Amino acid sequence: MPVDPFAVLQALLRAEASRAQRSERRAPEPTAPKAEPAPAPEPPAYRDEPLR
Repeated sequence: MPVDPFAVLQALLRAEASRAQRSERRAPEPTAPKAEPAPAPEPPAYRDEPLR
């Protein structure tokens, strides 16, 4: 089955133009939501007996 070389060329040019337009109008990547800071660690419990 014969293929029209001009139709192939036109399809390739359209695909390349579409790719170029997509890269130009690409939306900025969404930023990750900011995590809340971790709570401060609790101070160690007071012990009457010395550590060994």
